[in-house]
Amino acid sequence: MAWSISQLTGYIDENSFELISKGILKTSLVQFMNVRVGLQGNNVDLPILDSDFYVQDGANCGWNTSGDTQITQVRMGIKNNKVNLTHCMQTLRDTFLSKALAAGAATGGESIPYEELIANFYVEKLNKWNEEYIMNGDGTFSGLTDILITSNGTISGASASAWTSSNAVSKAQTLYQALPDVAALRDDVILILSPNQYRALTLGITQENYYHIAPGGEIYVPGTNCRVIASAGLVNSNKKYMGSASTLFLGTDLTSDFEQFKVWYSQDNDEVRSLLRWRIGVAVSEPALWVAEL
Repeated sequence: MAWSISQLTGYIDENSFELISKGILKTSLVQFMNVRVGLQGNNVDLPILDSDFYVQDGANCGWNTSGDTQITQVRMGIKNNKVNLTHCMQTLRDTFLSKALAAGAATGGESIPYEELIANFYVEKLNKWNEEYIMNGDGTFSGLTDILITSNGTISGASASAWTSSNAVSKAQTLYQALPDVAALRDDVILILSPNQYRALTLGITQENYYHIAPGGEIYVPGTNCRVIASAGLVNSNKKYMGSASTLFLGTDLTSDFEQFKVWYSQDNDEVRSLLRWRIGVAVSEPALWVAEL
């Protein structure tokens, strides 16, 4: 397999939008969130519409206006991010060509192009960072954890503890019991927890013979409509969050030239350079519809 930096650059240029989009939109959590694209300001006010639904006696004619329409706004801070990387061409060549050969040997002789391997490497790194940011923010910009705790203050639920396979089901059901009725009646309730706690719940469900879970299948808290999601943003954490997914918002751009995913050879420095730029922000429209173990 020949090594060509122009081949790598051409592949990245051709697929740059798809790659940066995958890096932002293909995390565990984003598929359950309301995504808003084309956001270019540093702060965006998301409009939330509500209205009184006053039912009148319909036996008579006439028009009697009643009730009000309310438009509230939820502010979302948009963080601008970039990553600048440099690589020695020889290092890239040795690393990714050897991976391509190993992959080919494992798949019956079909090799994975090295440019695809490099691109996937960057996308995986971007996915991991975004998932962690969505949950935790970065100290300056808030993630879901900060928003839910700050907005609710004494958020309903219990103190965070490490679940085991023997108590995870009952603990998850206790969280569900604490949900406000408005949230429990919705069909988009989710439980967000760490991969470790996800495994404990999965094993608890199967060990208690609620039903069989196929590898890679979706997990629901037994007896509820609550889907369970493992988030890389909660690795090594015992905190859990349960609530209505439709209240979660993710903002990004993806419509302008700001987002970039580029790889090129810098002749002056005799090195391969990579540039990733993207924008991301999170908001919660109704934090009161969430409960947690904190």
